[in-house]
Amino acid sequence: MSPEFTAIMMMTFFVLGAIMIVQGGVGFMQSNLVLLDTNSKLAQTTIFSVAAFMFVAGISVHFTGSSNTAFLKGQLAQTSRCELESEAANPSARGGSTGVIGRQIVACMQKSGFDWIDQAPLCREAPMATNGYCYQSASWFGRAITNAQLAFN
Repeated sequence: MSPEFTAIMMMTFFVLGAIMIVQGGVGFMQSNLVLLDTNSKLAQTTIFSVAAFMFVAGISVHFTGSSNTAFLKGQLAQTSRCELESEAANPSARGGSTGVIGRQIVACMQKSGFDWIDQAPLCREAPMATNGYCYQSASWFGRAITNAQLAFN
């Protein structure tokens, strides 16, 4: 299963889960079972809003950190694969100042669907071709998920 399909399925399940939480929460509040024995719409809305926020925050953390949607982890792993391929193809260029390996890593990452972005905050610390944080997905969806993962990182 591709990461994009997995992410779309997770979003679908998230929406379905949110609908189920809303339906269940409203039904529970209307029955006034335990602590919600109040006629105040403001109190019920506040309790429901807090519960909904906790649900959305929890599912967001899971969504951005799940191994099935490991966009950032995949990007870092691809950088390592490109580095390995470039060093294996040019063993005499290791540690040299020619920049051959660096250029090949950037080219390999571009073939894999990543653009070189040296203005990223984690790239400014070490702007080199082997730094996986110096790349950005060429697709808008991959960029959005990776940026969300970086926000929780």
